[in-house]
Amino acid sequence: MCDHDSRKQRNSKSHKKNHKRQQQSNQQPGNNNHHEDPDDPEWDLPPGRPFKVKISPTMGRYLVATKDIAAGDLILREEALIVGPCQNSKPVCLGCLKQFDGEHYIRSSDNEDCHRCMGCQWPLCSPTCPGLERDGHARHALLGHTYEECAALSAAGPSGRRVMDLRARTPLYNVIVPLRILLLEKQDPARWRAVRRMQSHDSVRRQIPGVWQVNQLGVVDRIRNEFGLQQFAEDEIHSVCGILEVNAFEVGDGQRALYDLAFLLAHDCTPNTSHADDESRALSIRASVPIPKGRAITLSYAYTIQGTLKRREHLKESKFFDCCCPRCSDPTELGTMCSALVCPRCGRASVLPTDPLQADAPWRCVPRSAPAPAPTPAGKHAEPNPCPGYEMPAKEVKEFLDKLTDESEALDHNDVMGLEGFLVKHAARLHPNHFVLLGAKHSLSQVYGKVQGYLIHQLSDALLERKLTICREILRIFDVLEPGVSRLRGENQFDHFDALLVSHPKSEGITLYEMHAPIMILTTRQFEANAISRKDLRTRLREVAACLEQAAHILCLEPESSSEGAVGRAAQDALQRVRQWQ
Repeated sequence: MCDHDSRKQRNSKSHKKNHKRQQQSNQQPGNNNHHEDPDDPEWDLPPGRPFKVKISPTMGRYLVATKDIAAGDLILREEALIVGPCQNSKPVCLGCLKQFDGEHYIRSSDNEDCHRCMGCQWPLCSPTCPGLERDGHARHALLGHTYEECAALSAAGPSGRRVMDLRARTPLYNVIVPLRILLLEKQDPARWRAVRRMQSHDSVRRQIPGVWQVNQLGVVDRIRNEFGLQQFAEDEIHSVCGILEVNAFEVGDGQRALYDLAFLLAHDCTPNTSHADDESRALSIRASVPIPKGRAITLSYAYTIQGTLKRREHLKESKFFDCCCPRCSDPTELGTMCSALVCPRCGRASVLPTDPLQADAPWRCVPRSAPAPAPTPAGKHAEPNPCPGYEMPAKEVKEFLDKLTDESEALDHNDVMGLEGFLVKHAARLHPNHFVLLGAKHSLSQVYGKVQGYLIHQLSDALLERKLTICREILRIFDVLEPGVSRLRGENQFDHFDALLVSHPKSEGITLYEMHAPIMILTTRQFEANAISRKDLRTRLREVAACLEQAAHILCLEPESSSEGAVGRAAQDALQRVRQWQ
């Protein structure tokens, strides 16, 4: 997703989402029964769709399944209504939206860094870019640089000449998507109507100076004054900005897009769908768990691995609602303890918010949940919770988390020692499942075996076990927070390895693929050293095959051109080899 202030979000690809406001309410989209809410009469969907549009005074419009939907089923696939660069983007080609990385664009002369549009002078990758409108009939050109856009950008002179450094982020690109939407009114009235029925929440956004003023200076004034496009009213431009902030998906590499129906999916911090976009920016939404008839179809608008305080802060600042989903309402975050801090008095990782739905509520060491203690030698029961009670003000917690997040984002996520040092440094203050530590573990799960000095064949048995342990740990958390297509629990329990906990989103598929390598290498080394029997070997190979099979199942749902799709094909190839060995 693209925030109004381009707030940094780690692993933004693993958490790109649409945005539709859901007001603070105890009614949750994940509840089973939505029969009380009427169908929205403004949405007459074609037959065959597995969902319908409901309308609620608390949730607004949202999608509900009209039949039982199986995990992995395609719910919706639709073309983008509009596509363009995210806010504060690096310079991109206005036709294909690719960044100028030094390899894939043409210099128009020795004095130019790149080819430029003959009219508006904005940078382009080449004069033959497929995203340029030619003869007015190229469908994909409607999502790229059109004649109307060129005329608008050059109405007060060649505005593209202000883009001088192809490597530096620039606020000039903030106007591109709003302008493309404004131009739809005459270019494509049907798409214009589709965009205009999305909510902008102007009344809420107007009360937030940091949102309204940024758009006023960076988009409204630039379009009307610098580009001389006075035909577009200020309020109209602000509404378009709001529509983007509330409803846009992040797609591709630093792009944002709007879709006709996908924006209607309600939010939940444990969503029941996942999504992917292809090279044409067509969006596919699939069920990640079985969705019963009558259940709301949901996405997460926030990064699911973040803790509740950070997630709710992000949703309030950028989507303008207070989330009250089951996960946000539970101090333990569905038992994952992803926000728990270590108590400095008793040493347990049990400091949790007293009320997670109130940002200013204090945090407190919770009593130990355990059976009645055995009698002491004196015949008296020991105190089940020896902690005398520890409380931490919410302000202090927030400052601590902000500092931790900044430190985490400053890490080089290819630096094995740096990541491991970060985990050691904060182990004494954070629960092992804390979201900040999970981020570092997620990076380690991928860099072990891939960076110089830690290539897979160079790893010792201890480091292979470390990679395997990390993969297991994050998969267990993903299984709760991003519940998935299926669980592979073999009929026979593995003697040495845990049963697999597998969920659907692409990050889990990647983790499963990463998990197969250490199992395979450890097994091979142990068999060659006569440390395991041939029967053990076959058991281990079945586990490797299970990892690869599920990774392929998950990742081959991704677009073939994506990096995840490539890993899915690699998993399929490796699976064939393992089956031959079996």
